Amino acid sequence: MAEKVSAISQPQVQVKEFIPGEKLVFEAVTATMPEIKGLKYKDQKIKFKSDSATEKEKKEALEGLLEKYAEEKEISRAVKNGDRVEIDFEGTLKGLPFDGGASKNHPIVLGSNVMIPGFEEKIVGHKAGEEFNFEIVFPKEYHAKNLAGQKVEFKIKINKSFEKIKPTLDDNFAKNFGLDSLESLKKELAKELDLQKDLAARRKTEEKIIETIIKENKIEAPKVLVDEEIHRMVHEAEHNLSHSGLTMDKFLEMSNKTIEELHKEMEPEAVKRVQIGIVLGEVARLEKIEVNEAEIDSEIEKIIATATPGTNVEDLKAAYDTPERRREIGNNIIIRNTVEKLWQFNVSK
Repeated sequence: MAEKVSAISQPQVQVKEFIPGEKLVFEAVTATMPEIKGLKYKDQKIKFKSDSATEKEKKEALEGLLEKYAEEKEISRAVKNGDRVEIDFEGTLKGLPFDGGASKNHPIVLGSNVMIPGFEEKIVGHKAGEEFNFEIVFPKEYHAKNLAGQKVEFKIKINKSFEKIKPTLDDNFAKNFGLDSLESLKKELAKELDLQKDLAARRKTEEKIIETIIKENKIEAPKVLVDEEIHRMVHEAEHNLSHSGLTMDKFLEMSNKTIEELHKEMEPEAVKRVQIGIVLGEVARLEKIEVNEAEIDSEIEKIIATATPGTNVEDLKAAYDTPERRREIGNNIIIRNTVEKLWQFNVSK
């Protein structure tokens, strides 16, 4: 008897009996999607609430703009927090150099706390051109076990130092954004902050809707899909690390972890992603949410319209007009429309 199954992995085939030209008996084992009967995904009656930006948030946003448009000026005075320095440093542990303990022209914004605790404070008060030494104790929980809790000596040379000069917050500053007054800038910034808070609140509500569906329907995550998602997450992590000049092996060494431990840490998030995918896929099927080629074309046009000025539009179109990218865009449209449908079903007016 033939059975229709939703396979989600490559079948493992084992031949049980084989007589050439007469008989073939085999066993095929594959993971299947969990059966969902009567999925409950409506009428949660969730209230949606979005708050306006606070005065503190508006002030911080203005400060952020001033920081963005600040200019740097090289200085000869003693440096303080907020200044940027470029330094050479060499660290030694019991008189011997250690991995990662030296750098040339290393940029640091003092007070940003990107270095180990106490390091940046030791530089404050010195001037460009100075050379000096200091001792510092590494944190007991430092990722490199050979340095954790150890007293290390650093030799420092400040090559250059800079201070940030922020623009004056006035009507002239507003002209950087095509506005005629500081008041107009504040209003536009407040509107943008409110929009961002509204979007964040909406994302949170969408997550609550789907999490409730997962819980109420006791959605299971097949191990094969979880393993595949972990593999994708590791690949994402490798890609992100490459932007910082790190490899996965180096990251694991610095974190004092094995790849198996990293997989274990990623598993809860992978399970959640798989459960969400199962729910959205089933709701899309039940509600007959589909996408056509015209919708994909329209979405590609929107993406191209937001491209950086000077981008070769024809090359960009060619990059998106592949079966793989079109399928990816189509899936994103279906997901977006499915989430919107869940919003209509579950969020109270």
